Amino acid sequence: MMKKILLLLTLSPILFSDIIGGIAITVDNETITIYEIQQEQKITKQNVKNTVDSLIRSKLEHIEAKERHISVTDQEVLDDLKKMAKSNNLSLSQLYEAMSSARNLSESQTKDKTKEKILKQKLFDAVAMSKMEEPTDEEVQEYYNLHLSDYQTPKSVDTILYSAQNKVALEQKISNPMMQIPGVKTENTRIDTAKINPRLAQLIIRTKDNSFTPILPQMGSTGHMAFYILQKNDMNTPPLELIRPQVENKIMDDYREHILNEHFQRLRVNADIKILRLPKN
Repeated sequence: MMKKILLLLTLSPILFSDIIGGIAITVDNETITIYEIQQEQKITKQNVKNTVDSLIRSKLEHIEAKERHISVTDQEVLDDLKKMAKSNNLSLSQLYEAMSSARNLSESQTKDKTKEKILKQKLFDAVAMSKMEEPTDEEVQEYYNLHLSDYQTPKSVDTILYSAQNKVALEQKISNPMMQIPGVKTENTRIDTAKINPRLAQLIIRTKDNSFTPILPQMGSTGHMAFYILQKNDMNTPPLELIRPQVENKIMDDYREHILNEHFQRLRVNADIKILRLPKN
């Protein structure tokens, strides 16, 4: 018995050191680990400072949610994911696959991010909804005039469609387009942006010329596809009245984020935040 106690006393400083060594930041009674920072960096491709700021904000949101007795159920997460999949004409499994390709998120990470999104919306409703006002016609017109380029859309886009049943083979082809990879097909195609899924159209429009879209589930198939964008044709800006709801929603989103940023900045100033150590990169 005495030997076991001595062994435990010998090992406990090492074990305790390993546990403490994994903690990077404390926010009140919550912790952020080195591992969490590194994993978030893999997803967002952000530097350490921006990643730390984001994780601290997330912790403050969770603390605030607990204090306000706000929670998100697994069913709410599932319902939101099903809604997202349906709006993109995808099954749930295809949505998870698309999130993996586009954002490097696993199924569990996709659920976690969705839960965070719903929690943030509930927090907004609790914190800021009473402060929100519909934008005036003058504000909508001004925003539209200042952000015309954000609403420009091409009538068509010249692309090369890469497709394959094997995702790994498609990834290899994208990494080295000149290499001949068995099972990967390519096809030059001109896409009429008004005739395809609106979300797919937005993804293609937002992808820069001479670059690839993320790998996506192939429509009507179990395979995979990606588009290489050659050029966008016949750029035009729709009149305000055609996209007024879109512009108004963007104004409200920006204002909501402004209110929440101010709120959580005040919380951050008053929170007990200790930075113990950070990853080197």
